[in-house]
Amino acid sequence: MKTEFDAHKSGKNDCGGIYSSNCLICGNGLEYLPISIFLTCFYCGKEEKGNIVCSSGKSHYVCDDCHNLPSFNFIKEYLLATDKMDPFEITFDILNNSSIPMLGCHHAYILTGSILMSLKNRGYLNITDADMEEAFLRLSKQAVGGYCGLSGVCGIVPAGGIIYSILTGSVCGKDREQKITMGITTSLSKAIYCLTGPSCCKAYLFKSMEILIYSLYIDFHFPLLDKDVKIECNFKDMHPHVCGLEKCPYFAGFNINTKELRQTYQKETGFLHESDFTCEDTYSNTDVLRNEVVVYSDAPTAPC
Repeated sequence: MKTEFDAHKSGKNDCGGIYSSNCLICGNGLEYLPISIFLTCFYCGKEEKGNIVCSSGKSHYVCDDCHNLPSFNFIKEYLLATDKMDPFEITFDILNNSSIPMLGCHHAYILTGSILMSLKNRGYLNITDADMEEAFLRLSKQAVGGYCGLSGVCGIVPAGGIIYSILTGSVCGKDREQKITMGITTSLSKAIYCLTGPSCCKAYLFKSMEILIYSLYIDFHFPLLDKDVKIECNFKDMHPHVCGLEKCPYFAGFNINTKELRQTYQKETGFLHESDFTCEDTYSNTDVLRNEVVVYSDAPTAPC
């Protein structure tokens, strides 16, 4: 049995403006500045330095808080109320809501939240409201709109790292826990790099979900899919940078086969399992690592 997710929505938006692509106020294209300038938010009046403005004039500047807050509120409310267990079903429920803009770091919050809620609702972890707040607080420190181009780091990369950090209890100064967390962010960063040109938050989100679902199965014995999934994106007409079309694996539709996932699991050895991860002292014995790294949870570990 296979579930198909076919995502599409109109350009209307409930987040202060009426457009979910380009400028939230008027729908004109955005201008990405290489040097930040002082700007005043159209909605809240806050003055700050920024790099993203409307091409029609610098009076159409929307700060990150006003750009993201309505979508964040919906994301959090949905996540804390849902009892769904399929992370892709959770993700597409959120993406198809009209409050979600086409691009932005809310995709990082969707990634972290959908995976954590899937883990919780399957009984693998006791994820509390406080855990979700902590995860979102950490994301707010590193997932900043437009900085994928300004710093080369997409906010979805730390979103995946936060999931692993919560699982392992990683903090600065810990040994294996921190290395494992950095291992997953390395895999995510490389995958996003391979997809870039043009940038697309939707593609980055889908690919990162693939990697995390695969890695959580291999590394922690947490299966998150019960049936095959087909991911097909229909947001191409809304992409302000122009959709990559056939260059994107999700344009024509991409299948995740649970049987192949389980077969791969039999061959893999665990943490930092990427075949092209060349760190010389990479550990590859899952059982040894799992004995040394505590999964922070009040719920029993899922069966192999």
